[in-house]
Order: sequence, then structure tokens, then C-alpha cells
Amino acid sequence: MGITPQFEGIIIDFNCQFKMHIKDSRISTILASFAAVLPQLLTDFFQKVLVGFGEYAMALKKKPFTCKCGNDADFIWKTRHGKKTKIHGFYRWVELQQLQVKCKLCGSKMYITRKLLGMEPMKRIAPEIYRKLGLLGSLTTFRVAEKIGGMFGWAVDKMTIWSAVQKTASEIDFKLDANELPHGEADGTGIGIKGIAKRGKELKVFVQYKQGGGVRIAGLDLGNYNGSWDKLFQNSIEVFKSFSQFLLLTDGDTAILDSLKDKVKIIFQRCLWHIPHQAKHVLWKDAVKRKSAESLYVISELMEICAIRPFVDCQQTIEMMVESKRKRLGEIIKYCRDNGYTHTVSYLENAQPDMFTALEKRLNGKTTSKVERVMRTVNMRVNVSKWSKAGALNVTKVRLAYYYNGFDA
Repeated sequence: MGITPQFEGIIIDFNCQFKMHIKDSRISTILASFAAVLPQLLTDFFQKVLVGFGEYAMALKKKPFTCKCGNDADFIWKTRHGKKTKIHGFYRWVELQQLQVKCKLCGSKMYITRKLLGMEPMKRIAPEIYRKLGLLGSLTTFRVAEKIGGMFGWAVDKMTIWSAVQKTASEIDFKLDANELPHGEADGTGIGIKGIAKRGKELKVFVQYKQGGGVRIAGLDLGNYNGSWDKLFQNSIEVFKSFSQFLLLTDGDTAILDSLKDKVKIIFQRCLWHIPHQAKHVLWKDAVKRKSAESLYVISELMEICAIRPFVDCQQTIEMMVESKRKRLGEIIKYCRDNGYTHTVSYLENAQPDMFTALEKRLNGKTTSKVERVMRTVNMRVNVSKWSKAGALNVTKVRLAYYYNGFDA
């Protein structure tokens, strides 16, 4: 809450004097001495500024605060140095003596300290501060963030940073942008959750391609493997409808399409980057040794099949390319079937119908996975330890909003 929208400020006279014994003039000694006086200096400065603005506000005909009876004009001072309250001053916690006024109409008393600070009643940390701490906690571990703060003289504990991450994440929401491209990817990655073996839950991410290159986060959710993808897209349904068509790349999870079926017009494309990548796993399930002649043959052929030359715009060339690639893929499937690679056959047959959709429709022939880069950004933070479900989702929201959606505290 400010004084007025056009308010240009007031002059605050702030004089301070400290007497201290300093044993030498090394920079470390000087900084340590400053850190020792910082708590009192910060508290006195806050108090001086608040009293100055309180005096200014009380001199206004219409006050920047209102009594519960509706009065916003007639008040008298009760005290300028009342009951102490604790707030976070970014560098450290400070204890302030509250400013209290009395309504002339109904006699009610009210504290105006937080109103002047622009904070909600009873809150100890202002939004602009917990967003900074929340961003810090999303970029590194809470323990490291606490250590970094301590090195620079901030008295911020890791639990305060953790709490700031949760609050910051609650203000962040993802959805499609109608001004960006009708083209995106959806994928999932495992997240280590406390009390669940290995990577107990799946983080589902939906990214949208941007006009100038790169991607932005359009949806994020954390839930069961092969579970519903509804939450990932629910904020974007109306934006989906604003596009005449939307090209969606996935690694093959058909449950993704179930969430959008009969709601929007989606053109489905299998991510070609994933095809040879996931083929290594299904070959392993078929007991084919890694880097054996058989494995190398299948993977190398799939890499050639999935390699799409960009900027191909001749329809006849596209048709011949697709026909050649489908024939080559059929030969690989036959090779795998003849050798008893049942898991690999099943995987490739399921992928086959949607591998060249974008190329055939001349939407975007090259389909490398940009969402995988997003997953690496996620894993650099969440791989540190195991999380609660809410904790993992919240720290990822803040981190991805910063790296991809322009969030900056």
C-alpha cells in the first residue's frame, strides 16, 4: 500500500553514530565490524523511515488507510513507538516498534506499520522479499542458499528459504500463450519422493515453442506414472481452441492425447529424438547386449530413419522421403521379429503411425526434443535428494518460471 500513485517521496534525516573497537584495518575485520552493527543500523533505519511516512500520512486530509468503520480522515496518534513486531528485512530479521493511531469517530485503535510497508496484516515477510528468497532456493539447495547468505552477512535460515519457495510457487501458474507458436511438446520424468522407492512420481511438463526460438513452460504437474494428464492442460483449453490446429510432440504416451480428445484439434507427432533413445531400453528388455552388432545395427538404422533434413518444402520430395523411411522402418521391424525381439517390435509398431505426421503435413519436419533440455534443468535441482510431492512441484515451478518464462524476483 503506497501513499498516493503520484507521490514522489519525502526527505528523511537519518543520522547514526556507532563507537566500536577495531583491532586492525584488514577488509575481513572491517566487514565483520559492519556485520555486527548492521542489525541495529537496519532496525533504526526502518523505524526512522516509517515514522517519517507515518507523520506525512497523518497530515493528509485523506489517509492511506481506513478504519473498520469506514473513516479515512479523522485519526489521532496513539503511539509512534508501540508494541514490537518482527519482520524480515531481507538481510536479517528486524524488530520494529509499531505505529498506532486511534479513530476519532469510533475510538478503534489500529496499527499502521504494515500498511505503510505494503504488507498484509500479521505477515512477517513481504512478497518482494520472499520472492527473492524463493528464487534463491530454487536455483540451489536450501542448505547452500543459507550458506551463501551467511557469507554475505544475511541472517536467513534454510527453513525461511524453504517457506519462501512454497509461497512464491503458489503465485506462479502456467498456460499456453496465444501469441506464441501452435506447437509444443509434452513429456514426463521421474522424481524421487520420500517414502516411495526409486523415482516414485512422474513430473509432467508441457512446453510451447516461442516465435523467436526457444520454449516456454505452458503446463506442469506431478503425479502417478501413466496417470491423467488433465491438470497439465486444463489451464490452456481455451487457448488451444484459439489455434486452428496445434502440433503436439510426445515420446509416445497415449494418455496425453486422452486428456485432449474431443476438446481441441491436435495433430500428434512422435518425438523422433526419443525413438532411437528408447529403443536402447526395449532392446535391453529383449536381452540384446548393449553395443553388440545386433544392437548397433538397430540403433544406427533408427537414427538414420529419424534424421529429418530441415526446410524440405517440395511435396513430392517429402512423399518420397516418407515412403523410403517407412520401408526402411518396416525392414528393421522384420529384422527384430525374425530375431525374437518382441518388446522392440511392439515399441516400433506402436510408434510407426505417428512418426512422420509433421513432415507429411509440412508443419515442421525436424522434431528434436526441446523438452529434454527442460528436464535437465529440472534434474539439476531435484536430483539433490528425495522430496515431498508438494516440495518437488513447487521448487520446479519457480526454477522453470525463471529459466523459461521470464520470472525474476
